[in-house]
Amino acid sequence: MKRIIFASAIFWLLCSSALLAQAQGLDFYLYSSEHVQSIENNLQYRYFPFANTSLDISGHSSIENRLNFDQESKNSEFKLGFNISQKLLQHSFYTDYKSIYDASALEASPYVNKTASLGYQLSFKPVDSLSVSVFSNVLIRNEQDRYVNNSSLSSDGWWLGANGNYAAELGALQGGLSAGAERKKLAWEAFESGRMGVYLNLFTNNLVFDTSININQRSDDIYTLNAPSGDMLSSFYSPSEAQKRNKLSFNGTVQYIPDDSFIVSFSDTYNQSKVDYKQNTNRNNTDSYNLSSVGVNFALHPRLMLESSLSQSINNREYENTKNNRLVEARRLENRIVWEYMDSDSLIVSASLDLQATSYPSDNHNYDNDLLTGSYRIGWKHYWHERIKIGMWLGFAQSEDVYINSILSANNRNITSFSMQPNCQIILGDRIALLQTYQLKADYNDYIYGVQTGKENTFYRQVAYKYNLIFDTYPYIARSGDIRWLKLPFRNSPDNALLIDMNYAFEENQYADEVADYYSLHTKNRRYTAAISLRHDIKTLFWTLTPKYTWGTWQEYSLLFGVAWQFNNASLVELSVSPYGVTTEELDWRSSLNLNLRF
Repeated sequence: MKRIIFASAIFWLLCSSALLAQAQGLDFYLYSSEHVQSIENNLQYRYFPFANTSLDISGHSSIENRLNFDQESKNSEFKLGFNISQKLLQHSFYTDYKSIYDASALEASPYVNKTASLGYQLSFKPVDSLSVSVFSNVLIRNEQDRYVNNSSLSSDGWWLGANGNYAAELGALQGGLSAGAERKKLAWEAFESGRMGVYLNLFTNNLVFDTSININQRSDDIYTLNAPSGDMLSSFYSPSEAQKRNKLSFNGTVQYIPDDSFIVSFSDTYNQSKVDYKQNTNRNNTDSYNLSSVGVNFALHPRLMLESSLSQSINNREYENTKNNRLVEARRLENRIVWEYMDSDSLIVSASLDLQATSYPSDNHNYDNDLLTGSYRIGWKHYWHERIKIGMWLGFAQSEDVYINSILSANNRNITSFSMQPNCQIILGDRIALLQTYQLKADYNDYIYGVQTGKENTFYRQVAYKYNLIFDTYPYIARSGDIRWLKLPFRNSPDNALLIDMNYAFEENQYADEVADYYSLHTKNRRYTAAISLRHDIKTLFWTLTPKYTWGTWQEYSLLFGVAWQFNNASLVELSVSPYGVTTEELDWRSSLNLNLRF
């Protein structure tokens, strides 16, 4: 019955041409696969029946079936609001209905929860920089009894709140203050919360200052559902716990720009979260995090740029059981030089040093760990010809992973990594492109106490490459975004554009253990992938087809077919079908339908 009423309301709204609509839309989404089936839709509608008034209607519903867990969930919500605007005041009258349904094979009966509310909000805005609002709601809730069939639990209550915002501007200086408080009380749900925020900004030609502080506090009463006992005919809720959460956050950045070629920036972020329980104090915890950084960007020459940054973070987590206390400190130093030695040709050199130290100060530092990593990369891009671009990335990294205490010191190790990633892009005319990417990678894992513990050093290497042959009538040059190629002559983009991307990829991974003075290979896998992607854009109609086949150590079959049509400027309908499986006889047919109507 509810679905019929909801559908009738949508139909009436769509057909009410006499109503002057300001903003309205209907969204529908459907997804189906072997394991999950879901439907979701949203409705937004606003129109102005009288002068200085507006009517807001919104609805949301979702249905999800998890077939592998034999679980079904249904959620729906409907809101109706009527607003009256005056010079300084705005009155809002609204009603809301929510329904939750959750059934599972693991539960004897489904969980059903229905909540209705009726509310009023008064907003006062004497000037653009100041606004104050207060609201009040009356709530009625009905919940299915989980222990007694054909029985329900009822509750009524209220929800009050107030919010305020103030902003001021003095020359290049801007600041603001916001605050709010709420209190909600039902038979088995109650909370109170408060928040306050302050921000201050300064924008000048040489100095940028941006900072904000936010404080949040919330207290919840936690209730437990109890089965009926004695002569009781229904279950009942009883208070079991009280929880208090406090959050503090700070964000600040300072940027000094003495010259267009020199920029210095400082930033700091601090977050603290504290949770306290009245009864189960063992769960009390405090989590604090602070990140500070300084960075310098310096143009040594119009073609030479230096970027340098230094950062430090501290994450401290404290528990009532102090043995679980943990402190994580991380430091990072990074330098990067970019040299454009010729027009569009560049050389990039970067080096970074990372240290992460984890300690357990209240547990005799038994599990303390230090991880030190040095990483170095060189990147090169060169236009061999105006239509041939080649590039190369060379990487080298060393890591030392050390546990301080002998309990875990057998895992202490050094990791050395090498990588090489060459690539080449060739364009023929303005529509055809050949792309080539390659990767060679090797990791050496050497245990520091391998001789004493008997742990064998390991070795991993990978070789991979991928080829793409692209035909694009858009054309490809216009879609590439390459600054140098965009200077070449190319045809205008047609309303009817076709893209064909044929690609072939290979990847092999090998794993070995060190034996005497050589490595003995024990595991390897290979993967070949062939795919072709077709996309056709016909003005406001788009369709794509991408079959893909993977073979080697394992095999996969997949296909993506999608079509989209944009109409009435902002409305859109999308349909996709994507079967996937390891054999053609056992395919998981995944499909989706998305409809966005704006009218």
